[in-house]
Amino acid sequence: MVLSRPLLLVAAYLLWGGTPLEAQSDRPRPVDRQSTGDIYLPGGSERLSSLSTVSKQQRLADERNYELTTTFRVPSINGGEVIDREVSEKSWEINGHTFKRERVVRSQDSSGRLTTSEVVSEDHTLKGNVEEIQRSFFRPDLNGKLVPQSVENETITKVSPSETQTSHAIYRPSPDGEFALAELVESTERRLNSTTTVMESQRQAQEPSSRMALVEKVREITTKSGEGAFKKERQVHRADDHGRLILTDKVFETQSQSADGTRKYQRVLESRNLTPLTRNAEGGLVISERVTGEERKLADGSIESALRVETIDPVNAADGLKTTQIVTETSHPLPNGQFRIERTVKSRDVNGNYVVSQRISEVVSAKTN
Repeated sequence: MVLSRPLLLVAAYLLWGGTPLEAQSDRPRPVDRQSTGDIYLPGGSERLSSLSTVSKQQRLADERNYELTTTFRVPSINGGEVIDREVSEKSWEINGHTFKRERVVRSQDSSGRLTTSEVVSEDHTLKGNVEEIQRSFFRPDLNGKLVPQSVENETITKVSPSETQTSHAIYRPSPDGEFALAELVESTERRLNSTTTVMESQRQAQEPSSRMALVEKVREITTKSGEGAFKKERQVHRADDHGRLILTDKVFETQSQSADGTRKYQRVLESRNLTPLTRNAEGGLVISERVTGEERKLADGSIESALRVETIDPVNAADGLKTTQIVTETSHPLPNGQFRIERTVKSRDVNGNYVVSQRISEVVSAKTN
């Protein structure tokens, strides 16, 4: 449970959804994993009531061959529980150069039956230093037939040990039903030395005239300063209403790790996107969000982490940042290789008080192959 990535991932766990296909490259070593847990939200009284029970099962051989299943159960009006949603994901190798991934979401329809509501299919082809990915998104039409909503073609080219280029094209149906290029993102990541990496990207989008126009540029510099420690600066330029690229966002991230393994994380967002009026206004950026986190390992093997989110109210920007959410998580080791995870989310209500808005309890069993 020790995080090797920013502590901001603690917040991502709260979504309890299936893992996006494009995020599967950072997988753990081969392991079979099962977990069950409950999500609690405020009920009709001041006490939290169970909203759903979540079960997860993972069978992992390697990064190309695995199965993941997540099942969401909710209380039934007749008592007990019923399956509200099920997310399954499978990846299998066809040969040494190709493998396929598929993610299927099944949700309750109006009659309470589970029907397929989304399918994401990926075909990966490896050609030397080039990986080609075709990703298709399907959703049911008015007649319940699965039809493609968008198609993505992604090419990842390892130009050299220190440079990687990526092209990501998104195609969507045009008014006449034919797929046409809607967005194109091209990026280059270069490792300047053993500690510093630079990523630059630009995004083009289709205008009403069908012309592709440059709408965004991003530059990100990451510098590692030791085990579990780094700093990152990200600048985003976006097109305003006149098509001019202007600096709209700056993100500063830092993470440090002490000798005892304690990690501290901070992410600060400076932005002009507080309101539609400020987006095109001249002037400097405003600190609009700050996320701070800390993770420490205790002597009994437990891991404690805390995350604080501060945001600015666009209507009362002069009041500055105010804490809007506090997330705490504790992972306790249990017998037989299990561990229990408890997460609590406190949010700021209209009166300025911090109340428990969500609680998640999960027990995980893992078996390494």
